[in-house]
Amino acid sequence: MDVKVVMTGGATGIGAASAARMAAQGADIVILDVVEPTHGHGRFLPCDLSDADAIDAALEALNGPWDALVNVAGIPGPRPAEPVVAVNFLGMRHLTQRMIPRLRSGGSVTIVASTAGRDWQRRAAVVGQLLDTPDFASGLAWCRDNAALWEKDPYTFSKQCAVAWTYRAAGLGLERGVRVNSVSPGGTQTRLTENFTAQIGAAQVAWMTAQIGRPAEPDDIAKIIDFVAQGDCGWLNGVDIAVDGGLTAGLIGGWIDVSQSPAALTRAAMKRD
Repeated sequence: MDVKVVMTGGATGIGAASAARMAAQGADIVILDVVEPTHGHGRFLPCDLSDADAIDAALEALNGPWDALVNVAGIPGPRPAEPVVAVNFLGMRHLTQRMIPRLRSGGSVTIVASTAGRDWQRRAAVVGQLLDTPDFASGLAWCRDNAALWEKDPYTFSKQCAVAWTYRAAGLGLERGVRVNSVSPGGTQTRLTENFTAQIGAAQVAWMTAQIGRPAEPDDIAKIIDFVAQGDCGWLNGVDIAVDGGLTAGLIGGWIDVSQSPAALTRAAMKRD
């Protein structure tokens, strides 16, 4: 397979699993990351997605054309809040906007978002304000001017923006058949697990895991990323795919009783008191 892939966040976790899976199929991968990979699946190009100038410098070093862009890089937060939104959304958007013209006709963009961002519509007005900014600098300025609207939980906000932007981005390369989709993992065993557990609470994480039997491993997510990025799915465009073992389905379908989760029980107890 002679496929050329640019991947952010490919040094560890889901990105490393995705790089390994694609490299095994013969893909030529360039990994943009702040950490140099040790796995040997692809070439390394240092890039800090919180810095638009660094992204532009990396782009100058990328000789195309390319077949796929896979945006995996992300940081959890919650503090400092600004880099979380800069990496998870603003930098990802900046890179994607500039990479789409470099992709071959029929190419693809895959955005790794999160199930935490799939409810973006409940705060669509705020999310839409950031999405309406035209570039990295204006987006960062909006974040600074409106910090009270998002900085309490920057990770969730950044992923809500990533999911919502998927629908807008799906039209950016449509005339050349360039697809843009997002993959939203649920709980996954990576180096970020400890951080997420601290934010959500160990009891809540254990309850969520119990509903589906186990947490995801990085390769569980990488399989879907691989298919969306380079599989035989050329008519898949502008779709966000939850990859969480059925947790989202259970919450929507009602076969998981969220009222019995530790977080819900705690809220109910606080109201009684």
